[in-house]
Amino acid sequence: MIYEVRKKIQTTLFTIEGEWHAPNWTHDGKFIVSDMGGALYRIPVSGADSGKPEKIYGSEKMLLTNDHALSWDGKQIAITGMALPFPAKIRSMADIHNGILIMNMDGSTVHEVHAGWLHGWSPDAKDVVYTRTDNPKISNIYRIASDGSGELQMTSNKGLDDGPEYSADGKWVYFCSNRSGKWDGWRMPANGAGPDDGLAEKVTNSGDTQDWFPHVSPDGKWLYTISYPIDHPNHTYIGDGMKIKLLRLKNGVGAKGAELTTVSRFFGGQGAGNTGGWAPDSKKFAWTEYEALPKPAN
Repeated sequence: MIYEVRKKIQTTLFTIEGEWHAPNWTHDGKFIVSDMGGALYRIPVSGADSGKPEKIYGSEKMLLTNDHALSWDGKQIAITGMALPFPAKIRSMADIHNGILIMNMDGSTVHEVHAGWLHGWSPDAKDVVYTRTDNPKISNIYRIASDGSGELQMTSNKGLDDGPEYSADGKWVYFCSNRSGKWDGWRMPANGAGPDDGLAEKVTNSGDTQDWFPHVSPDGKWLYTISYPIDHPNHTYIGDGMKIKLLRLKNGVGAKGAELTTVSRFFGGQGAGNTGGWAPDSKKFAWTEYEALPKPAN
């Protein structure tokens, strides 16, 4: 699906068999990059091949996830993959190796740089930001150079933080957190939230949804979230009642009096758009909606 911000129009870009996740728009605007079935694909958005997936990368040793993002210069992809085979007994996600892989746009030169749940690139393509879960009740945001050096812990709040992404000017990292009692969009300076997370700033505020994964447009004027029903704070939920919410920004935060506005209601889950789906011209963004499989006949 795509939503055109100025025209306030939602349209279906294409429909494909399978559970597709987290559409990322390529730098030239010609393709959507998405994952399905543990592999990564690119999909033309126009022309005779529109909607026809082309595999970029897949491996029998790694299950690729929906945590993927494209570098701002359009040259590289970073993605989290889970090593196969999984352990015989899985007590928590800590038992699974979640490696951050970096590759060229054609799937070449794949290499692992660290472990974590990847979410975004710095605009200069020197760093990636990701989430690391230390226990089921605490997750923090980290930054590391794309060569795997210089890890920096950016938040230290005793709660759950997720979904970090840079603003286009490189000055801010936006993320979601439940530190206020529910999930909302926040931001912090690019060098971290500081002692006791004192530099972290709440960006969104709505009482009827859990607002995850704030995605800021390249021109810095808009932000959208993937929002869950208020009684579903865990992002493993898949079902009805999901929302796309949009916020007009001024100086990186909500314009005076502005609140998140629902622009779409749909059936889906976190894979609908847990990483950014803005087109490079900031005029539209993409996400995926699911369709429930028909119940088998008795």
